[in-house]
Amino acid sequence: MDIATVTTYLKQLAITVLTLIMMLIPSAPDGVDLSYEAENPDALRMSFSAVSDIHVETNNPDAYKAFDSLMRGIKAGQHHDAAVFLGDNVMNGQMLENFLFYSGVRLGKPAAQSLVALGNHDLGNGEGDYEKMRKNFITNNNMYLGNAIENTYYAKVINGCYMIFLASEDMTVNDFVLSEAQFAWLQTQLDEAAAADAPVFVFNHHPLYQISADSNNTLTALLNQYNDLLYLHGHMHNDLDEDNFYTYDGIDCISLPRSTEIVDYAPGDGVVVEVYQDEVLVRGRDFIQGKWIDNLVYTYELSR
Repeated sequence: MDIATVTTYLKQLAITVLTLIMMLIPSAPDGVDLSYEAENPDALRMSFSAVSDIHVETNNPDAYKAFDSLMRGIKAGQHHDAAVFLGDNVMNGQMLENFLFYSGVRLGKPAAQSLVALGNHDLGNGEGDYEKMRKNFITNNNMYLGNAIENTYYAKVINGCYMIFLASEDMTVNDFVLSEAQFAWLQTQLDEAAAADAPVFVFNHHPLYQISADSNNTLTALLNQYNDLLYLHGHMHNDLDEDNFYTYDGIDCISLPRSTEIVDYAPGDGVVVEVYQDEVLVRGRDFIQGKWIDNLVYTYELSR
């Protein structure tokens, strides 16, 4: 091993150690109470938080700090069943970046379960070995988070609610590639949810309108066959406001911002989703500042 290689490894090790130290330092703003609870805890069926586009990067300590603060803000929630990360969890799909993200989630333990979607940056953002990164995603989820998944697309049932995670099956940036196998698997999951009269949450990094035309027509047609379904995605890096709660081709959608953004808007925004007997309540929250976002409260009535 030459000197340049040794120097690189030592530098990466130093960055890793410093980052982990930073994650252990309390980072909530002075005097801020991060805790929050459900709107109606006694009637709550299930609750989860959702954030997106963490973009952990080895040379961006500010993003580490925002990530750490975000984790603490999510963890402060009571009656919380899951924390959902909607892809682009890392910037370049690198091993060290993945270690920092997954070990951070495991150490931070923001909720009883941590569920992760696959984004284009997790696959190298159009560059690198797709199959290698795909396998790394599965391995990291199983090793660090104990999710026991066999593919990049998977499903979890939490308190009777179906949490379905889709994943692009090609090295793309702004396109979502859906295989026939994944489509058939999705239909099976939706049929199971319908038979169980269960609310369904479909998570994907990309919005529906970025899916290729043929797949888009097929996917939205499928999703429209089922009631009580909400589609959540990231990727767009928009500030979280009322325009992010919309309907596309008959599907209720929520677009989440880059939750660790430190340039165009303050970091920390995401949503808290609460499932009750007759409705799903979604509230926008700034997890880092520990406050609800004004006017971002949406109710989706359940038909079952």
